[in-house]
Amino acid sequence: MLKNSQLESLNDGSRVICSSCLHGKMHKLPFTDTHIKYRIPFSRIHSDVWGPSHFKSLDGYRYFVSFLDECTGYLWLFPLFNKSEVFSKFLHFTAYVQNQFKATIQCLQSDGGGEYSSHLFSKFLSSKGILHQVSCPYTPQQNGMAERKNSHIIETAITMLTEASLPGQFWFHATAHAAYLINRVPSPTLDNQAPYFRLFGKDPSIHSLRVFGTAVYPYLRHYNVHKLQPRTTKCVFLGYATGYKGVIGYNCATAKCVISRDVIHDESVYPFVSPITPQQFSTSSSGMNTSPIMISLPSQLESDSAGPDISEGEVSVSSSSIPAHSIPRIEPISTASPSVQFENVQHAFSDQQLQAILPYEASSPLPLPPNPEPVNTHAMQTRSKSGIVKTKQFQDYQGYFTCLTAGVEPDAPYSYKVASYSAEWRQAMQEEIEALQSQGTWSLEPNPGNKNIVGSKWLYKIKKNSDGSVARYKARLVAQGFSQQPGLDFGETFSPVVRHTTVRLVLSLAAMNQWSLRQLDVKNAFLHGDLEEEVFMRQSQGYEDPAHPEYVCKLKKSLYGLKQAPRAWNAKFTGYLPALGFKISQSDPSLFVKHEGSDVIMLLLYVDDIILTGSNADLVQSVVDNLSSVFEMKDMGRLAYFLGLQIAYPASGGLFVSQTKYAKDLLHKAGMQSCRACSTPCKPHNQILTDCGEPLSDPTMFRSVVGALQYLTFTRPDLAYAVNTVCQYMNNPTDVHWLLVKRILRYVQGTLRLGINFTSISTRVSDRWQLSAYSDADWAGDINTRRSTTGFVVFLGPNPISWQSKKQGSVSRSSTEAEYRALANTAADIAWIRQVLQDVNYFLPNPPVMYCDNLSALALSSNPVYHSRIKHLDIDYHFVREKVQKKDLLVQYVPTEEQVADVFTKGLHSPIFSRHCSHLRLGDVTG
Repeated sequence: MLKNSQLESLNDGSRVICSSCLHGKMHKLPFTDTHIKYRIPFSRIHSDVWGPSHFKSLDGYRYFVSFLDECTGYLWLFPLFNKSEVFSKFLHFTAYVQNQFKATIQCLQSDGGGEYSSHLFSKFLSSKGILHQVSCPYTPQQNGMAERKNSHIIETAITMLTEASLPGQFWFHATAHAAYLINRVPSPTLDNQAPYFRLFGKDPSIHSLRVFGTAVYPYLRHYNVHKLQPRTTKCVFLGYATGYKGVIGYNCATAKCVISRDVIHDESVYPFVSPITPQQFSTSSSGMNTSPIMISLPSQLESDSAGPDISEGEVSVSSSSIPAHSIPRIEPISTASPSVQFENVQHAFSDQQLQAILPYEASSPLPLPPNPEPVNTHAMQTRSKSGIVKTKQFQDYQGYFTCLTAGVEPDAPYSYKVASYSAEWRQAMQEEIEALQSQGTWSLEPNPGNKNIVGSKWLYKIKKNSDGSVARYKARLVAQGFSQQPGLDFGETFSPVVRHTTVRLVLSLAAMNQWSLRQLDVKNAFLHGDLEEEVFMRQSQGYEDPAHPEYVCKLKKSLYGLKQAPRAWNAKFTGYLPALGFKISQSDPSLFVKHEGSDVIMLLLYVDDIILTGSNADLVQSVVDNLSSVFEMKDMGRLAYFLGLQIAYPASGGLFVSQTKYAKDLLHKAGMQSCRACSTPCKPHNQILTDCGEPLSDPTMFRSVVGALQYLTFTRPDLAYAVNTVCQYMNNPTDVHWLLVKRILRYVQGTLRLGINFTSISTRVSDRWQLSAYSDADWAGDINTRRSTTGFVVFLGPNPISWQSKKQGSVSRSSTEAEYRALANTAADIAWIRQVLQDVNYFLPNPPVMYCDNLSALALSSNPVYHSRIKHLDIDYHFVREKVQKKDLLVQYVPTEEQVADVFTKGLHSPIFSRHCSHLRLGDVTG
């Protein structure tokens, strides 16, 4: 430069680096083309993760990981919920390569993301001798082959989605179809050969290729309800189904997917090309019912000799982790008549991928092609005209299940803005405001400024009858109690809740005495409670005072949502009952008893639901009248539906109590409404370790279903042991533990109408009031801790009123010790039940009898010589012997085959299990 400028200068030829120049001019160095390409398939695999996607896919995926073979250029895609799944997908891919191609991966090229640098990933690569080449930080060019391939896939997918006017939820089907095409298109970098040819040594079959997103007509006759239904309908072609020799079609009319080999394509029509409005988006899936279908796929993968056509890597559809209320149905269809032929279809990699599922999010439903409507000719371009809808995203739920959308049911609105458009909900909100004002719940005052102001919110719920029909629309104004501060605007919050045994005891007494059962509901129960603290709340949305919109509500009475509201209501109601002559039970604070001469009235309180029964119907009615004069009551008449319990009255007398609706709702929630039933809730001799299987990435659904199953044992003692078992895996559930839950649900599916028959029938009058119990223990039955399982059931006359299946608190040194501990727990429960009976003035004519099948435990309960062998036991276990000596208890032997409590300690074979269930008074409604 100096020479060309003709300026005189000296050149000393120095090569010293000037750091100051580097500070100002440092830049990235050029890349030299020194890459040596591998000539053996699978020698070097390039990998990269794409995502997150703005839309969840139909399966709920946000990412995909690609694996690209450098030698052949063949591409495999795996969808991901989270980046953490990359390692598990690489394990599947490695096993696939080894099994199908008898090859091993020598080198893995990737970026330095955490999904590739985890300890497990590095340990696996080291154990297999796989060299891991990582690109330098902020240098994606070193992983350029995978980066460029992902760009190629996305560009192709966007093109297909745009051409077909498909919404973003179809992105993974589009990328999978793009990979399918890329693997079959000749490439200049591969000497104008297709990756498929380079890998399998033969040309791919392309006669079955169809345009993505066009119309397809599958054969649906086998799924028609009657013979006059059309035998096909227009669907959207979404590609080829993994594991099936057929194609995937999305039925716009039913929001379901079908898989069929008998199809006719119309590549001139794009069903989604018509304009789509937001209203049509919401109409397609809002308020949909769901029903489940599970489709198992073959576990084999394609091999070279089989001449594959559709590759597993191109589309890997696995079971989804989507909310159970939003997953569409996949219907596999296979008939003898050929229509579209494929050479071969490859299958899924893992157990999770053995279920073909294409779910949707309720928040982002897929639109239906609209009916012809007048075209809006206004010049303004709106989102509605462009088919753009803002979707609300929900978190993923891990589970191995699917639900299908079926019928349409009304859904409760999620906001005031939505509810304000409905006349029913406006009326419900107006009724709620009037009730609050009539109760004098608050007074409007200026904002004090130095006080904590609690927010308010409208909640909406559709109240349904036991048959599922709509009873009424309920709007509730609640305070946002989460913003309350302890010690400032709330103190104690405890409120008693009735025990399940107490409810069953009262129902049994009513059935045995043939008493009528009345049900009362307190309207706006929490509004009756008086507040002791000073609480301020913002005015309700939509009902602000126009004169003083900046004022706040100073609460005078409790409101739903406040932390102290249940306690305030309970104190108000229970404080009034003594004025009517009721006394609180010393054993259960939710049971109240009134004696008037020889008559007795019992009242059970559960928040705002009340059960009344007694020996005198006139006294019961007088109690109802007195309560209605003080509290705003709704007389529900004869007890029929209480806390999810359905009460029926057979013609033969007594009561039949079941939870059929609750069980159906639970199956609906878990997506197993159409599952195949089984004969027992758990397998016999089936012991599972706590760490057996792969941990669920999100255990929310597992815990929710198991928690719901716990309440189902209210009337289902046959489920007690199985539910107790799965409850022990709540901390870290795995896919194996989820299979245990699914078996319970399959058993529930086959016994939906099962319930308890409470009756007064007995062979002898003295037996009607006989309190008896069966106690059993499974010594060291828990393989994880070697603790024993206690099981017992208590009968009042012929009716079971209390049962339990529970793991003991410590390890027992012998079966005698385990049985003795079980006897002590059973005796404690009997003592509590006797106290409740004394509170209602019922005295047993004979001492309670406990049945046990362990002779050593029987001897230990009355023979002090044996005590030296278990001197390490706590003193409280020895009160059984004291009860026996006082004749407060009788302990008798029962053969093992007649031990009813055996069903609470272990899994049993079907004949024995069914026999014990009949002894527990389980059955269908009689009469």
